Amino acid sequence: MTLIRAIDRSPLAELPPAPARPTVSIVLPTHTERRYIVDCLDSLVAQDYENVVEIVVADGGSDDGTRDLVRRRGGRVRLLEHDGVTAAAGLNAAIRSASGEVIVRADAHTLYRADYVSRCVDVLVETGADNVGGRMVPVGDSSFGRGVAAATTSPLGVGPGKFHYSAERCEVDTVFLGCWWRERLFDLGLFDETNLQWGAEDHELNLRLRARGGRIVLDPSIVSHYFPRPDPRGLARQYYNYGLAKTSTLKKHHRLPTWRPLPALALVVTSAAALLFGRGWWRLAPPAAHGVAVGVASARISATRSEPVRMTAAAMWITHWCFGCGLISGLWRIVRGKPFDSRPRGHR
Repeated sequence: MTLIRAIDRSPLAELPPAPARPTVSIVLPTHTERRYIVDCLDSLVAQDYENVVEIVVADGGSDDGTRDLVRRRGGRVRLLEHDGVTAAAGLNAAIRSASGEVIVRADAHTLYRADYVSRCVDVLVETGADNVGGRMVPVGDSSFGRGVAAATTSPLGVGPGKFHYSAERCEVDTVFLGCWWRERLFDLGLFDETNLQWGAEDHELNLRLRARGGRIVLDPSIVSHYFPRPDPRGLARQYYNYGLAKTSTLKKHHRLPTWRPLPALALVVTSAAALLFGRGWWRLAPPAAHGVAVGVASARISATRSEPVRMTAAAMWITHWCFGCGLISGLWRIVRGKPFDSRPRGHR
């Protein structure tokens, strides 16, 4: 692990005047995405933007048939194999090989409306922003997944992260996926694939961008639909890693990318303190109060979405506790001087 480095606060270089309809490269990092890749590519190939010059699928060693499915597409779809495994490594490999003036990031767990790319480019040019994107709109493909979708589209479930639910254009600290001028990404040094917990690449890049005076714009007319984790175990692992990812950014920059992780951290800390030092029923007061709050919030959310309360509550409970435990684990790594995992364990 390298030493902690301050955020580069040098101003972003001036970009040349934007062409009316710039060329676009769509970059898509993959690893074992057989379940989703065909539908994802179908929606990307069907984009109505006339200047999409390529769809670069950067695969980090899939062994489930993902690469074969990508090769069969042909046309503008190009497979780029690399040994980096993580999304950050795949994105960097794809961006370096891309030829488009604009980079649009895609995710294999997502379907894209036909005007997704055109809206990204229009908003990028209209606003003069450095990164633009839409809301993270989840669509569950299982009973539990629908509960996750309900829980993660409400401030009651995920806090004040506008990229989850905002209905109007606004400036934000991060967006789902993203769209940049290619030159801007090189100016920022691309994604950090070595100094962070894997999965931290998006919010850390956006932190660097904003520290140098860049602007990030969320526009809900940029529409895509994301498939969340379909089972409790997958969701727990995802949010535990989110907590680790946030603390790896804290270690690198001496600051969190946002204050949103703090309530989850407070939940775990106060619950642990009450269990260790409390007396009688007070020992269970914090987790009990959280459970009641989750139940009430889930009932309110489910009433508007017709989803089972128990699934929404389970998803919300898992996200809060696993995110908080990941934060605690990450802080303990910092205290002990242990490195974060730049790749998932088992992929060294």
